[in-house]
Amino acid sequence: MTLWPTSIVIGSTTIALADVAADVTIHHGRDDPAAGPTASTCQIRVYDVAEPFVDAFHVGQTLTVSVADPPAAAAPRFTGRITDAALDENDLTVIAAGAVATLYRYQVGTVAWPVEAWSARVSRLFSEAGISSSLVLQADSKFDPPVAARDPATAGDTTVGDYLAFLAPMVGAVIVDRPDGKVLVQAIGARSLAAEAILDPADVLYSPQWTQELPPGNVVTVRYTGDQSESVTVTDSASIGIYGRREVTIDTSFTQTADATTRANQALNRGAYPHWNMRAAELVRGLVLSVGQPVELHTLPAASPYDPWTPIVEGWTDTITGDVWRMALSLSDPLASGLVITWNAVPATLLWNQVNPDTSWAEALTLEDLL
Repeated sequence: MTLWPTSIVIGSTTIALADVAADVTIHHGRDDPAAGPTASTCQIRVYDVAEPFVDAFHVGQTLTVSVADPPAAAAPRFTGRITDAALDENDLTVIAAGAVATLYRYQVGTVAWPVEAWSARVSRLFSEAGISSSLVLQADSKFDPPVAARDPATAGDTTVGDYLAFLAPMVGAVIVDRPDGKVLVQAIGARSLAAEAILDPADVLYSPQWTQELPPGNVVTVRYTGDQSESVTVTDSASIGIYGRREVTIDTSFTQTADATTRANQALNRGAYPHWNMRAAELVRGLVLSVGQPVELHTLPAASPYDPWTPIVEGWTDTITGDVWRMALSLSDPLASGLVITWNAVPATLLWNQVNPDTSWAEALTLEDLL
């Protein structure tokens, strides 16, 4: 068996699956690892709706799509609110968006905020907006820098969505909807290889394409303090010699120079050099995965630079057409999440004089890279 819809609920009305077109699209997470807060979306079409249903229908109602993989219990695959609807004769098409799309409506920042850790500032936003129960926060236990105090007299007010878009690049956070309707705020350093999902090659529609692009940045500037008036810049001269100057600027409200330097070096180590990567993979059935989860692809073509390869899930698109479910994964480079080879993955028999001295540990994704 594979995942399959078990119920679709609009408002308080459960729609008979026989009345729903087998043509459903759910977009979850983000396509670009550098994207800001990104809402999930869902589109469904309901056949032969009756006039009483049409009279009672209105945009703004909730839409919940639940799925199950027997014998596992049903669970939400999408939870959001309807933003658009179209009635074509007797067929109703609805489009819904997740909770992230609503975060720009919550006004916050009307009172002063103290200096506090990045994660505490995220929690404050949701608490001040009265939506703490919607937040699933995954902070980085090793890098949770203090951010500057904020005075509404000089900064004015803001919204949860706008301020999250400012906070996210500070620690490379992802902000997306969860299928259950909550909002995930995940610092990039909170990710690990512990929950790796190994994909069966039979579930992969075709061999994913490898891509290589110019490096994101070899000159990284991090601006900090409450007004971003101070800055730290780090460079990789060897990368500049090969690729020219590729400049990146990250705005933060960090209070400490050391934290700005840490973030700058982090971005430089992860973005000064290119290597092969996979941006996407299409699966022949729906799977239960989560944003930030590593997936292992193996049994790759002979020319593949890595086999196996463990990219990170940034999101996916479910497309159900007829009795066929396709799941297109949006993937990112594990190096962008700082997920390089760990000490316990290095065999005790490896001697230091066997390690390639030209390889930075920050770029060693596999044991082969060290050799």
